[in-house]
Amino acid sequence: MENISKNVLWEIANKLSNQDLITLCLTNKRFYDKICNNKDFWYWRIYKRFGYISIIDSLRTEILNPKCIWDILIMNTLYMFGNNFNGQLGTGDTSVLTFVTKDIKYVSCGVKYTGVIIIDNKLLLFGNNGYGQLGTGDTSKRSILTHVMNDIKYVSCGGLHTGVITIDNKLFMFGSNDDGQLGARDIQNKSMPTNVMNGIKHISCGGSHTGVITTDNKLFMFGGNGRGQLGIRDTQNRSIPINVMNDIKYVSCGNDHTGVITKDNKLFMFGCNYYGQLGTGDTSERLVPTNVMNDIKYVSCGSSHTGVITTDNKLFMFGYNYFGQLGIGDEIRRLAQPTEIKSDIRYISCGNCHTGVITTDNKLLMFGDNRFEQLGTGDTQDRSIPTNIMIDVRYVSCGGWHTGIISS
Repeated sequence: MENISKNVLWEIANKLSNQDLITLCLTNKRFYDKICNNKDFWYWRIYKRFGYISIIDSLRTEILNPKCIWDILIMNTLYMFGNNFNGQLGTGDTSVLTFVTKDIKYVSCGVKYTGVIIIDNKLLLFGNNGYGQLGTGDTSKRSILTHVMNDIKYVSCGGLHTGVITIDNKLFMFGSNDDGQLGARDIQNKSMPTNVMNGIKHISCGGSHTGVITTDNKLFMFGGNGRGQLGIRDTQNRSIPINVMNDIKYVSCGNDHTGVITKDNKLFMFGCNYYGQLGTGDTSERLVPTNVMNDIKYVSCGSSHTGVITTDNKLFMFGYNYFGQLGIGDEIRRLAQPTEIKSDIRYISCGNCHTGVITTDNKLLMFGDNRFEQLGTGDTQDRSIPTNIMIDVRYVSCGGWHTGIISS
C-alpha cells in the first residue's frame, strides 16, 4: 500500500468513514501527510461527495479549513419547528422540533413557506403558495416537500416571492410581483420559475424587494422601494434590476431595509429605520447605502431588526426588540449603536421577530418571539437572551414564524 499513487489512495480513503480514516492515518505518517493533513484531499472529498458547494453565507471559508467544512457538510438532516398553519414545516401539524428529511444541502424559510436544496441539487418547496411563490404553476399550498426544479445551488424565500440560482449561475424568480420584486420588467405575478438574469452568484429576497450579486461582485436591486430599501436615492419601485454598488460580497434584504458587505468588510445599510434597524443611532431612513460598521463578515436583516458578525466572530444586534429578538436580556430597541451580544459566533439568521445563531463550535442558540414555538424550546415563552437548543448544527434559517435547521 506504500507505493499506491495519490489518486488511487484518495479513492480508497474516500470510501472510509472519518473514524476509519483516523485509524489509517495513525498507522503511518505517510498516510497522514497524504490524507488527513492534506487540504487538497479534503477539498477533493467535498467535491466528490457534494459536487459544487456555494458557501457564500453558510460556510465562511476565511475561518474554516476544508476538514472543518467537511465535518459541517455531513450534518445534513433537516429539522423544522414553529408555525405550520400553511404547511411550511413540510410534515404533519406539529410545531415542536421535528425531523423532516436527510441529505439536505440548504434551507431557506420565508414568511409562510420554505425552500430546501438536497444534495443532488434538487429544489423542494412547501407551504403557502397564494402568489405562486412555490413555483409549481398554481396557487395551491403544499404541506409536503414538493420537487420544483433541478440543478439548483441556492434559494432565497422572501415575503411572497422566491429567487433561485442554478449551478450555471442563472437567476430564476417566481411569486408575487406587485412591486416588481421579481425583476422581470413587469408587475405580473409568476407561478412558474422565470429566468431574469444570468451571471448571478447570490440573492436575497426581502419583504417585497430583492438584492442580487453578480459573479463580478456587482450589486443589483429591484422591487419595492417605499422606504428607500433599494438604495437608489428615491422611493420609486423598480421592476428592472439596477446596479447600486460594486465590489460587494454579500447582501441581506429584510422586510423593508437592506444590509450589504463590501469586499473590504465594510457594512452599508439603507431603507426603513423606524426601529433603529440600520444601526445609525437614529430613526431616519436612508435612501442611499450608508457605512455603519467596519470589519464585518456577515449580516442578516430580519423584519425590523438586524444582526452582524465581525471578522473576529463577535455578534452585534440592533433594531426592534419587543420580543427580545436582540438577545440582550430586555425588550428595549437599540438606537444609539449596535450592541455586542456574544463572542465566538459564526452564523446568524434574523426572522420576523426571532433570531437564531450558531457558535464556532456548532451550538444553536435561539431568542426572541416564541408564540408559535419557533425557538424550538418546546414551549411558547419568549426568550430575551440566547438559549441553547441543539449541538452539532450546520445551518439555521429563521422565517416569519417558523425555523429550519440542518444538523447531524
